[in-house]
Amino acid sequence: MRASPAALLGAVMLALASAPAHALFGDDEARRAIIDLRSRVELQSRDFNARITELSNQINTQFSARLDALTQRLDRLEQSARGQLELQNQIEQLRQETARLRGQLEVQTNELAQTQRRQKDAMAEIDARVKPFEPVSVQIDGKTVTVEPEERRTYESAMTALRAGDFASAQAGFGALRLRWPASAYGPGALYWTGNAQFAQKDCKAAMSSQQQFITRHADHPKVPDALLTIGLCQVETGDKRGARKTLESVIEKHAGTPAAAQAKERLATLK
Repeated sequence: MRASPAALLGAVMLALASAPAHALFGDDEARRAIIDLRSRVELQSRDFNARITELSNQINTQFSARLDALTQRLDRLEQSARGQLELQNQIEQLRQETARLRGQLEVQTNELAQTQRRQKDAMAEIDARVKPFEPVSVQIDGKTVTVEPEERRTYESAMTALRAGDFASAQAGFGALRLRWPASAYGPGALYWTGNAQFAQKDCKAAMSSQQQFITRHADHPKVPDALLTIGLCQVETGDKRGARKTLESVIEKHAGTPAAAQAKERLATLK
């Protein structure tokens, strides 16, 4: 183990203190020993200082490295903390955005439901308003046809008046129907019943005209025998017995087996 400079210096001082004076200054060998010792002390002192410096540098280097490592770790921790904080902030923002979107979705869902209800109510109201005007299927003279609701109501109203004996109203109703709906499926019947209403009001001229139009326009209609019978009866009422006889015979001949033919036969038997 190498002696430290302080230990060597202490040994020299002790030797100097214990040596006699003549030995200090009279002995060249002693002086050379002192000089050598001094050189050794200085050398070891320099070596010691170098070691101290080296050790200090090592310590500083290690400390700096450790400090740098700790600093970097601290930076990473801070960055991680900031990252976590930023992530938490982003998560919170996403939660808030999700809540906002859910709120908007709920509002829009409610608005959509209300709109659908309003549309449904509006459609129901429209249907209720339109339904009276939508075409309906009816049976006329054994055939299924399509007519307008108002058209049907007009015809049925006129028929109701006819059955009630209100022949003037019935005639007006049938006339209104034929005027408003010239191509109506009710048209033939309306013309026929117009002639009957006129006959009931003793307007034989108008009645014969209406029934003749009916026969001419609708020769295949099942009511033709009855229309022809009405003409014959009108002729009887107006005193045209010859014409009445001819018409009644035509009913019997052309429409045998019908109720009109039976009535014509009965009425013909009363003619003189």
